[in-house]
This record gives sequence, structure tokens and C-alpha cells, in this order.
Amino acid sequence: MANRQRKRLLLVKGSFELFGGGERDLINNLEAYSKYFDLSFATLHPNKELIEKLNELNIPLFSPVSNWSYSRGIFSEIFAKSSKNASKKWYGMLSLTKQGVGLKTLFSNIDAVNITTGMASLEILPLIPNNLPVHTHMLEPNRGLHSNDLHFDVDGTPKQNLRLTNFFLAKQRRRDEKFVDLASKRGKISGNSKNTCERIKQVHGAESDFLYPSIDPKLWPIKPTKDEDWASVKKEFDLVKNQYVITIGHAIFAKGLWNMITKLRHSDLQIVQLGGGVNEKHMEHARKNNVALKPLPRVSQATIRALMRNAKAMVSHAINEPFGLTPPEAYFVDCPVIVSNQGGFRETVVDGKTGRLMNEGDDWISAIDEGHKNRKEWCKAGREHIQKIDLTPETQARKVFELFNSYFEEE
Repeated sequence: MANRQRKRLLLVKGSFELFGGGERDLINNLEAYSKYFDLSFATLHPNKELIEKLNELNIPLFSPVSNWSYSRGIFSEIFAKSSKNASKKWYGMLSLTKQGVGLKTLFSNIDAVNITTGMASLEILPLIPNNLPVHTHMLEPNRGLHSNDLHFDVDGTPKQNLRLTNFFLAKQRRRDEKFVDLASKRGKISGNSKNTCERIKQVHGAESDFLYPSIDPKLWPIKPTKDEDWASVKKEFDLVKNQYVITIGHAIFAKGLWNMITKLRHSDLQIVQLGGGVNEKHMEHARKNNVALKPLPRVSQATIRALMRNAKAMVSHAINEPFGLTPPEAYFVDCPVIVSNQGGFRETVVDGKTGRLMNEGDDWISAIDEGHKNRKEWCKAGREHIQKIDLTPETQARKVFELFNSYFEEE
């Protein structure tokens, strides 16, 4: 590299209001990124976990005086109110942030911008000076705008007429397409999986390379740690080792809980669900199928590990999951992986070797039994597979650094 001094990188993520896998991944990668860049962070809605990590690493945060929040309701959807409000919030931050210094001053003191997509992220693009290189890490094309996956009630019935829904979302869709087009003109786009890259090409006609999310081995030690305390966990939640399966994800239809209940009817297996969103419809569906559904509150990382280590399997019937970090995490704690043969699961699971990829009509109960019998062998092979595709935070940070090198060398 012609110019080897440390570069100053602004990381952008629109909102941490919903704390999902993409948000956790970004926080987990901050320490690795800080080895390559002098970092700053901008968001319209920080959360406690982000603020604590930024303080720990001494990374400056830039956020609005009052947080942006997603606007729900039919009129908000028709008039793209959330996106427009996000644009206004970013614009307001040019001159003033909660921390004092405006983004206009920040832009004059950085070398590059890395945007992670999600709600309210791409709206910052028109405000970034043209001399700054931009990389966009697209976790997936906006599913709510470019597919019907998110427009179903928990039982798979449309929330309203899908044609009407798509008509209402036309304005938002055009805004999203405009922002993604601008992102492709400003710099490189990376999908978070090969599957996502295919979707980006299909939806937006844009070329992209893949940049996998990461798994921090320190958070997923292979041997149980003292703080996992399975004895306390099983007592608190009334569980029996290997007599339940665990599924992780907010209980919308796209995450597959409804179909998972159907597949495990009369199995004598409890379904332990993490991620929230379970309602009375789910519980009634479980009762009708003679399945014990146990949604748990938000729990600690150590408790999650204890739950996974002692489950008969980790299961997911998710629809077109863009990547899905739960299979790699399960490998590290010797929890067999049984998931739908869709989306990014095909990149992290090798059928019959590291877990099972289930097609329509396959017998999930026998697959779970098979996984339990082979849990040590499958999970060992899974860890080897994950090592091969290289999901460490250091690798992601290094790849972003190398991606920006081509811009820096032209200086």
C-alpha cells in the first residue's frame, strides 16, 4: 500500500432499535476493525450494548439529539414516512449531534465510510461527500419491499391483499431502489452470503461480492464454562436434557416457528424459543399439534450456550434466511443442526455431514434423532467447515481493509 498510515473509518448503521443478528455481528466486529482503522460510529438509534462496547474501545459515537424510531401503520407505509424521517434525522446531524460535533465536521476528518444496511441506513448516502469512498455491506435486499415473506401473519395467511400491499409500498420501494443504485455508484457492495449476492443481482441488478458475518469463538467456547450453570437453567425453565429442541429468532412467519410446530406434532419434544414474538395463535397451534411450546424471555449469552448444549437439536424452518448465524454457533457447543434447505443455510450446513438440510416432506423427527446420535461427529465437522469458510471477526475486518486499499492507493 502506497500510504500506510492508519485510515479513519466511519461505521454507519441506521438503527439498533431492533437488536438482531446484523446488529450483534457489527458490535462483535468492532474490536477487530479497530486493529485496522481509527473508528467512529454513526447511528440514528443506539442501544445499551452498542454504547457499552464503543465506550470500552474508546470509539466516538455520533447520534441525533432524539432517537429515530420506525413509524408503523398504513399511512406511514404508503408515504414512506420512516425513510423520510430517517433522511431528515441524518440531515439534522450534519450540523448537530447529541455529542455536539456535527457530521459535516466529521466528514472532513475521515477517510472512508462503511455502511451496514437495515432500517434507516442508506438514507445517509446522499449526504456523504463525493470524495469519500463508500462500502455498503448489504445484509439482504429489503424483504419487506422486494418479497412477500414479511407480509404474512404468524400462521402464513396474508395480513391483507398482497397486491394491495405491494401497491401501498410502491413509494418506499422506489426510494429503496434509488438508494441502492446510489450505493452501487459510490463504491462496492458486499452481500453477507453468496445467497444474498444472488438476491442483490435479482432485485437490484447490481454486482456484489460476499462478505460473511463473523462468529467470535470467545463467545462460543467448545467446553462448558462455569457461568453456564445448566443445573440452575434447567430448574428455572423446567427443562430435561435432550427432551427439547431450541429455535432462535423473532416469531414472525418467515422465521418458521409455525411450520416447526407442525413438523414436530406428537413428537414428545418441547420447542424452546428465543427471540420474542410468540402470541396466543402460536400457543393454540402448539396445543392443537400436541407440542409443548416454551418461549423464553431474553437471557444471557451463557444461558443461551447452556440451553443449546443440552438441547436435542437446534432447529429452524426459516424461509430464505440470508445467512443465519445459529448453525455455526450451534457447532461450537455440540448442538446438532436441523434446518430448512433454503437461503444461507446451504452455505453453513453440509447435509448429512455437519447437520441436515430439510426439504418439504422430509421427516424432521427422525432427522433430529439422527442428529442427536451423531452430535459429536457432526459438530466437529461443522467447526471444520466454519474454519474453512473463515467466519472470524479478524477476517471480516481485514477484508474491509483490503477492499478500501484500492481507493487509498489512488491517493
